[in-house]
Order: sequence, then C-alpha cells, then structure tokens
Amino acid sequence: MTAIRTLYSRLLEDAEAQQHRRLLVLSGTQTWCYEQVAQLLGEAEWLWVSEQAPAKAQSVRATQCHQLLGQSLSAVIFDAWSGFNPNAFGQISGTLSGGGVLVLLCPDLDHWAEFDDPEHQSLVAHPYCSSDAGRRFISRLAMILEDDAYTLVYREGQALAGVEAELPSSAALVDQPDDNVVLPSKTKDQQQAVELILSQFRRGRRPAVITADRGRGKSVALGIAAAQLSGLDFQDILVTAPEQSSVDEVFSMAHQLLPDCDYQLGKLCHSDHCIRYVTPEQALQEQGEGQVLLVDEAAAIPVPVLSKLLQRFPRIAFASTIHGYEGTGQGFAVRFKQVLEKHAPNAKSLHLNQPIRWVSNDPLEQLTFNLLLLNAEPAAADDLKRTYQSIADCQIDKLDRDQLAEDYQTLTQLFGLLVLAHYRTSPGDLRVLLDSPNLHVWLMKVDGQVAGAALVAEEGPLPEELVDDIWSGKRRPRGHLLPQTLVGQEGAKDAALLKAGRIMRIAIHPALQHKGLGRALLSTVSDNAKSAGWDYLGASFAASAELISFWQHCSFETVRMGSTRDSVSGCHAALVLSPLTEQGQSLEKQLRQRFIEQLNYRLSDNLVDLDLPVVCRLLQHGGNLPELTAHDQSDLIAFAVHNRNYEGCAFAIHKLLLQFLDQVEDQQLEMLLENEEFTLLIERNLQQKSWEQLEVKGQGQGRKQMMRQLKSITALLLDKLS
Repeated sequence: MTAIRTLYSRLLEDAEAQQHRRLLVLSGTQTWCYEQVAQLLGEAEWLWVSEQAPAKAQSVRATQCHQLLGQSLSAVIFDAWSGFNPNAFGQISGTLSGGGVLVLLCPDLDHWAEFDDPEHQSLVAHPYCSSDAGRRFISRLAMILEDDAYTLVYREGQALAGVEAELPSSAALVDQPDDNVVLPSKTKDQQQAVELILSQFRRGRRPAVITADRGRGKSVALGIAAAQLSGLDFQDILVTAPEQSSVDEVFSMAHQLLPDCDYQLGKLCHSDHCIRYVTPEQALQEQGEGQVLLVDEAAAIPVPVLSKLLQRFPRIAFASTIHGYEGTGQGFAVRFKQVLEKHAPNAKSLHLNQPIRWVSNDPLEQLTFNLLLLNAEPAAADDLKRTYQSIADCQIDKLDRDQLAEDYQTLTQLFGLLVLAHYRTSPGDLRVLLDSPNLHVWLMKVDGQVAGAALVAEEGPLPEELVDDIWSGKRRPRGHLLPQTLVGQEGAKDAALLKAGRIMRIAIHPALQHKGLGRALLSTVSDNAKSAGWDYLGASFAASAELISFWQHCSFETVRMGSTRDSVSGCHAALVLSPLTEQGQSLEKQLRQRFIEQLNYRLSDNLVDLDLPVVCRLLQHGGNLPELTAHDQSDLIAFAVHNRNYEGCAFAIHKLLLQFLDQVEDQQLEMLLENEEFTLLIERNLQQKSWEQLEVKGQGQGRKQMMRQLKSITALLLDKLS
C-alpha cells in the first residue's frame, strides 16, 4: 500500500470509529498533490471542489457549493490550486458527515501566501491585478492549519513517519443515542423544536424562534412541522427564505411524510392543502386569512423585513443558522430579540445544540470556526458601557492591516462587530477585509476595545476611454460601484473622472449606539479622504427611513433610488453622496436636483410602493420647491374649509405637501407618520393611488370619509405653515 493510502486509511478508520470528521492537508507542488490524490480515487466516492477535476470525477465549482448545503457527503477534495474561496470551504465542510474525510490540496504551507491564488481576481478592482491582492488571509490560514492538533498535514518530501496528529478523546466526542426520541426526529433537540412550533401555532400570536449552528437539523425540523401542521388542517402553509434552494430540505422532509401530495419545486399540494415557497417580499404581499409562515435562514433576511413578517402573520416560526456559511446570524440573534421583546412578548425560543450529521465537539467544525472566524464575537457590551463616558473617550485611527492580521483580539472583535451589524456578512468578507488592495479601514476604540468601524473602498477615477462604454452599457470593469452606477444608470459621465470613497460598512457596537459615534467616525473618515484628495464619499444600501435619516444627519444626500425592491431585503436601493471638493459639490448638486425633480414623477410610477416613512425622509429638507402662489393658497382654503372638490385643488395640495416636508423636523414627522390622515394624503397625492385602491386598503372606508380626512389634514398643514 502506498504512503498516501496508508495515511488516508489510518485517518478514515479513526473518523469512522468516532463518527467525527477529519481534515487531511496535502501540501506541495501542484503535480505532487494531484499524484497523491489520484491514488485515493478508488477509496471512496469523492466530490471535487475544483476547476481542474479529472474528467470523470464528480465535481462542483466553488461558486456552486451553496447548492449542496443540506446534503450529506462522505469524502470531499477541496482543491486550493483552483483558489481558496472561504464561503465554499465553509459550505462544503458543512456537507461532510461524521466518519468522513476532507482532503485539502494546497501549495507548500510555508510558501502558500506567495501563490497567485485565482480567487485574488474577486478581491481587486480595476486597474489592480491579482498580484496586488494581499496575502494576509492565506498566511493566517496556513499558520492555523499547522498549529491545529487534529489536522493531518502531509508535505511533499516528508517521510510518512513524520506525519502525526492527535486523536480526540472518544469520551468527549461520541454522542449517546436517546431512546426517547420520536421518529422522524433524529435528536431530542429536533423533536423539541417541532413540538415548540406546533404548540405556539395552536395558540396564535406566539412566534417560535429556532436557532442552531450548521448540521443540527433545523430545516428538517421545519419540514416535519410543515407536514404535521398540514395534518392538523392548516391549509395554506408558506415557507420563505432568501433563496428557494435554501428550503430544499424543508420540502424534502415534508414530502417524505406526505407521500400522497403532488410535489413540484417549492410546492407540495394535496386537495385544498398546500405547502409552498414564497420570497420574503411575496410573503408580505399575501392576503389570505389563516395562513402560517415558516421562515428559514432568517439571519440572511434584514430585521425590518422580519419585523413586517411578524406583524403580518399571527402564526410564524423563525429558524436561523447562527454560525453559518452563507451569512452569519449573530446580528439576527441580538437585533431581532429586541423586536420580539417589543412586539411579541409571548415568543418562545429554542437553540439546537446536538449535531445530527456528526458528533459533538467535532474537530473539523472547531477548525472551520477558527479558520473563517464564524464564532467571532464583538467586544463585551458591559466592558464598553463601563469605560465609555463621552466621545472624547473614543480613539479613531486608520488601520494597518498587516498589524490587524497579527492582532487576534482586534481582528475577532472587528469581524464580530461586522457580523453583528450586517445580515449578509460571510466568511468571504474576512478575506476582503484582510486582502482587498483598494480597501481602507478605520477603527474606533474605547480603552482598547473595538467600538466602531468603517470600511471604505477607494473608487475612481476611471480611464476616459472607458466612460462612453460604461455609459452605453457595453463595459463594466470590476469594482467601482459608485462611479459606474452614476455613469451607467444616471448618465453622469463626470462622475467617472473623480476619486470617490464608497463606505461599504459602517458599524457601531449596539452598546454605544445613538450617542453620535457614527457621525464622529464618518467625520474622521471625511477629513482623511479630503486630505487625500478624494472628491466625494458615498454609500449604497437597502433604503429604510432610519438609514436615510442617519445619512442625512451625516451630511449625505440621496441622489438615486433603485426602481425595484430587492427580493430579500424588500427595499429599494438608495445611493447617497457627500462632496469633499468643488468638483464633488458640482456633481452632487447636479444629481440631487435631478433626483428631486424626478422623484415627484416616480412616486406615482416605479416607486409607488415605496414605504411612506422613506418617501417622507427623501423629501424632508429636499429643496427645489415649486412656488406656492396666492392662487394656490386660495384653492387650499377652498378645499380645506369650503366645498371645493379634491381634483380641482390636487396640485396646490401637492405643492403644500412638498413645502411642509421641506421644513418639518424629525420629531414632528415621526408623530405625523402615525396619523392616518397624513398617510392617506401621502398615498393619494404623492403616490397618486386611486380612490378604489385606498378604499380596499381602508377596509371599506368610503370616499366621503376619506375626503373629510383629506380636508382635515390639509387644514392642519396650512396652519403649521402659516
């Protein structure tokens, strides 16, 4: 038997005996790595993650690994010669079952960082090339692999006798089966999750929240619950997640338990009973009564959308991966808990601890958490609260990323904060953080603890020869989201020739929010950018009233709104700018004026479904106002006080509303958004919704009653502007 087969057999025997998973690293030249693994191909049914797998081998590309989540594999080859994609490595490791072995092919660990990884292309923006990408991520990765006691590293030229790895204690690893588990559940945790959902749904307005790390069977629990709910005569069971592929396990399990149902992709029906997939946005539009909703991978859905779903469905269950590979869930656990405490105090939660596909304390799971910082935690809230007194306590510095890669506490606190702040933070963002050459990072610390951070991508100027091709839609060079959007979508060719900073992330620790720290951090970034000769700062984000307000208070103006809602966030994308030079001011003024002019038209066209608080925030202090003439004033009095009809005064009311929104302050606007008369006026006048639409929304409220409300609010606005 060859050396590599002897080594693999020894590792496999140990993994199978203890039902944990092991990692074998083959480190050397590419030719040697392929020669070694070729000798193992007859030992198991291997799945290759590679661009260069043998012709007859079962293989997937790194970008396809997310499609395999939920499957159980016994043998995987991850070919880092095709590039080390952090998301793919995490995803594919999550598919490996207990007793399985993952083989990692890579350059010599001592020189891996020098290898021009194909993944570098995804880290660099024009005109950088792959050789400009940093090497910090791979250097850290190689060090962790060498130091991990349970990872077997076999190097080219190394004698087999020198390859050693510790064996985890059997007593610490093997989970004992529980005879009290009721099939089809596989663990007591999973059974309790199903029972919790059923118990909460019987009562209504009592949400269930299921959290777990990958491999604990939460999606299968949803599938069991869906089948049993159907048997309890719940006729319309909706299942949602960011992507339909995320709920394949839910439907597969439900179909096993309901074999007589007609099964199509994302739909399981029998007679008048149906279990069906809808996107989060579609779920919000559902009108039926008696529906129930199961939300999977809830951490990958923004909290504002989850909050709306919570209010829309009396019976709802949320399931989320906390340390996931396609987006992390710590932010969900913290922020959504606050929503539940406010709107659903009867909610009950359950965390699934016991793995199903492998045993507890699995060596590969612990290693993956460490490699990808899936378990990164922000600074302790109590520590920050104890040491923070005022903004003067905060130290803001531009980060040296070479130092960051070697500072474990700062790196984990920073990445933990980013995980907490944004619902789509994934392991791939760790490599971007460490290695993207056009990225700048500012840290805010309090007594050495990370309290805030801003990640800024340097963008532009773009070569003049590319401008017309970007403008006409023929070219889209990598990166440069701000100038490309402004040129290609808004027709502002001048934007291509300016230097910009795109704020990719800004995060303040939840313990210190609403104290002005975000503004202080952005002010420092702005001062640095101005000194460096940048023309403007900008950001693009899923628009909510709260975020629009935040950016406005930081002197950023909205200059663009996307035409459609994102299927996951349920929001339109907003783009905001803050000028730093005369050229930047000229660009911002031009775009802002155009945006406000177009907004009045778009509110009754492709932005007709824009949330009312967002509409008001966009127009608040908007400027570019039409004149409210004496004739208009007369029409307004005729409508508000006398018997003039609405249609004859609608444009005067429109001008009055714009004048009011231009002057209104935050607190008064918040109060008015709770006023049904004011929201009716926004919908009828700005969004120009028909009387019939408003009657349906008002649940039968007649036109005469609505007219009285419009007269009343018009009189109120006249009084406030007088």
